Amino acid sequence: MTDFTRLTVIGTLRRAELVVPDDEPLGGLLPRLLDLLDEPAGPAARPLTVVRTTGEQLDAALSAAQQRLLDGEILRLVRADEAPPPPEVADVTDVVGSTFADRRGRWTSATRHVVAAAAVGVLLCAADLVRPVSATVAGIAVLVLIAAAVLTGRLGRRWPATVLTSAAVGLTVAAVHSAAPAADLLGRTPYFRLGPGAVTAAAVWLVLGLGFGAGLRNRSAGPAAALGAVLAILPVALAGLGMPAAHALAVDAVLAGIGCGLLPWYALTASGLTGLDDQVMSGRPGRRGQVLRTVDDAYRSLTWSTWAVAAPLAVAPAVLIPATDRWTAGLGLALLVLTALRTRVFPLAVQRIPLWAAVLVVAITAIVTHQTVLGTGGSVAALALLAALVAVSAGVEPAAHQRARLRRWGNLLEAVSVIALPVLLLGAFGIFSDLLGAFR
Repeated sequence: MTDFTRLTVIGTLRRAELVVPDDEPLGGLLPRLLDLLDEPAGPAARPLTVVRTTGEQLDAALSAAQQRLLDGEILRLVRADEAPPPPEVADVTDVVGSTFADRRGRWTSATRHVVAAAAVGVLLCAADLVRPVSATVAGIAVLVLIAAAVLTGRLGRRWPATVLTSAAVGLTVAAVHSAAPAADLLGRTPYFRLGPGAVTAAAVWLVLGLGFGAGLRNRSAGPAAALGAVLAILPVALAGLGMPAAHALAVDAVLAGIGCGLLPWYALTASGLTGLDDQVMSGRPGRRGQVLRTVDDAYRSLTWSTWAVAAPLAVAPAVLIPATDRWTAGLGLALLVLTALRTRVFPLAVQRIPLWAAVLVVAITAIVTHQTVLGTGGSVAALALLAALVAVSAGVEPAAHQRARLRRWGNLLEAVSVIALPVLLLGAFGIFSDLLGAFR
């Protein structure tokens, strides 16, 4: 099937809008074009040529598709000696300099501050690990650093507040690692103990909430830090009260999965964007600056809170899936599917990346931990198949109607996963087994 391109051609006397086939050379269309434009005849020494608005002359032997003519593009029919010169670069250095300012990913002062702050935290953490100090001394140092961060942030000194918060985070990680609290409450993975890791995550979230939320007055950081700290410490608290570790992690994972679905609503509500929309609908439009600040707050709230739920959605299902209990393993798989499908509603890359990282961690863990069932060759084949599926999914661009159909199937599967969460959680707690036993 031949495609067509709509062009506007301006001649000496007239202009014409015409539709040309994409696969025919433009030279074969020139006689008809001259008739349409009523172009006056000229000497053979001054042939006619078709030029773009940039001055580039079109090749009569090539088609519109080969020359990448855009639909609706404006062309001019002029004498060859009157054609404007084509665009040329006279000074490459000047072009490089002029485009550098618009280049994304430039090294800026903000980038320098982020890297430096991270380096300070890592260095202090390494120093405390090399020469550990008592938990009391480390706790006092963290309190002093975070108090200084809050004070300097309140005074408007962003960089000192940022670097002091990073230093407090580094000391917190090292101190909790050395003390190893709740070491036996949640068990361990092949790489780390879950109890100390959960306490470390909760402490880090508290430090970030105080430094960036209370100190730098970032309204998005405080609630997200509280959410991250609660989700991190909740399984430790439940296990400390006598609940089995698998059940504690299951409760935490279900809460994180449900919370992940509520994050867009929370971001819109917490930032005040919903209230502004209601205000505009009632006939009281807001100022542009206020609306833009509110939109930025909504994006920041969504970003912070997404990172808060990403860690539980990575760790808990990765521990649940290898369980011998089918209800527990099914709960982990349902959370894996739910997390993968929930990524569709997050607009920014910085929000999707942690969720996709959680999905990848859980998927790899599910395959590797079932190596006794699949065998080494089966595990390798499953990982290779997963890699091929990811490559195909990222490279294929389905048509609009196909995307709509896939979206409907995704919505259905997501709804089924959400409905299955409480059922699987009750099954993991043994409720259904007890009920069946009671009626026997």
